[in-house]
Amino acid sequence: MNADPTTAFSMDNAPPSARWLGMEVLGWDRETMTLRLAFNPPRDVINFGGVVQGGFLIAMMDDAMGFNCFISLGMANRQASIDVHTHFLRAVQHGRVEVEARVVRAGRSVAFLEAELYGPDGELSARAVSSMKLTAIAGNEKKAG
Repeated sequence: MNADPTTAFSMDNAPPSARWLGMEVLGWDRETMTLRLAFNPPRDVINFGGVVQGGFLIAMMDDAMGFNCFISLGMANRQASIDVHTHFLRAVQHGRVEVEARVVRAGRSVAFLEAELYGPDGELSARAVSSMKLTAIAGNEKKAG
């Protein structure tokens, strides 16, 4: 497949969680298997401390890693997070955040990914690593892995 799959992406075909979090594709690099997304979440994500609740930050990074895994591995697999380990480096104020996700390594049944989340001020605010279970989509068994 030669076309950039992110050019065909629209919020109409995004998962409901990604739509609710205001996901926007900024760019994808096929060679480095790196995807950059922006999120413009609703004010509902603000916690008692007046900053974005950490679970929503994890959801943004998980969405980015999952979408990147799907397109970087040729859209041949469904993926499900096995685990997500997150390090929160600083509080994130409400506003547009950006996430960069990379496929670190992929085998036939498991892929390893990492993501970095940048707050509205552009500062690195959280990091995550994840392993994802890969399951070939029916008809794509030969392409998977």
